Amino acid sequence: MKRYKKIIALVVVVVFSIGIYYIQPLFGPNKKPEFSVVAKSGDKSLTENMSLTGYYYENSQLGIGTEMKITPGKTIYQSEKSYLDQLKSFGNINEKISQLQEDYRGFMRGKNSDLANFYEDEMILAYAEITTDAFSTISKDSKITIDVLNKQTNEESSFSVNLPKADEYGYMYVEDVQVANNQLIVITNGYRVNSSNSQDEQHLYSISLPKEKIEKDEKIQLDLIDSKGKQIQYVELMNASTSITSANYLVYRVELNDDSTNMDMYEENQVMSLPVYELIGVNVETGEQFLINGSEELNRHGIAAILSTESNNLYFYKKDGANLSLYEYDLNQKELTEVKAGELSAAQQAMFNEGVIVQVREGVMYFVTSYKIGDNELQMLAFDSNSGELVFEGIIEEKTDYPAKREEVHIENILFEQ
Repeated sequence: MKRYKKIIALVVVVVFSIGIYYIQPLFGPNKKPEFSVVAKSGDKSLTENMSLTGYYYENSQLGIGTEMKITPGKTIYQSEKSYLDQLKSFGNINEKISQLQEDYRGFMRGKNSDLANFYEDEMILAYAEITTDAFSTISKDSKITIDVLNKQTNEESSFSVNLPKADEYGYMYVEDVQVANNQLIVITNGYRVNSSNSQDEQHLYSISLPKEKIEKDEKIQLDLIDSKGKQIQYVELMNASTSITSANYLVYRVELNDDSTNMDMYEENQVMSLPVYELIGVNVETGEQFLINGSEELNRHGIAAILSTESNNLYFYKKDGANLSLYEYDLNQKELTEVKAGELSAAQQAMFNEGVIVQVREGVMYFVTSYKIGDNELQMLAFDSNSGELVFEGIIEEKTDYPAKREEVHIENILFEQ
């Protein structure tokens, strides 16, 4: 009996110790750290208008955390805002919605806060959504509802058009809205119930604003891809939901399963099939769809990395050991340019191995470590996309009097103030 008492006592002590370990941050000072970008080398001005958004976990095991935004002046935590401010959207994307709600209060009333449903230029602010009379996400009565505000005259117009073959879809949602040739182009993603291949379908509905009707319904041409021996797993619109301004091109990334490509995993000679990626470009004004050609090696590795778009150019990268290559694809000329960025240091290689997020601004490619656990550093690199030169290197420094030993920081977006 004594032996069991000792075991029980030991279990109680262990459980109590673990509990104290995990809940200690709850009773400690509630002061969160300040983060700032600190330059190690290069042009400091490149980060002057930069903000980083993400999530800060004081204790990831317990899920204790809050949204955060690192600005040049201070670190803003969602949990430290007033209750009313917390009810409002957070982050740069949602700040845009908040600004629209403030500037166009009447027009924005009753509309959802997803940027994908909006379009704005100097003349108009437009909104499109798929509406239904049923409780499901889509039904045979579903419509595309359009609201347009003339920013010059402050006049509003609204109309609806029937969604073609709506009863054949299980769900559908708006991914982006564009305007070209006096037509509102509503880009959607929907699952077609009667589809033989059980794939989502991506549509571009061109809706005449003067005539208030659909003039063209085009599907993304997945048959542009040579899918022989492969199966399409996922189709992703790359430049959606990050801006409501005009875009000349849309870019879709298509993930395919390729059973012929294998990779040894770990020490047990386990075999894992690697996906293959292809890109499809769409000219918004003309409707032209085209395959963005790259080498087989690039399609397997470079396109798998996060893509970024700026103006009429598409940017991505490929890391091969200590070597980093930057790629720029001119969507107008349909030309791919590769620039060697040189050899990465051991610390820089570790950064890419851990995972990075990417942004491009004025021809400079920015890389930031996507997450921080414990004492490891968040790093930042910036390269000139034309020359491959490293133009900035720094860290995201943390300052706190109360370090959380079990903290995690996840960086999700690199943003630049206008």
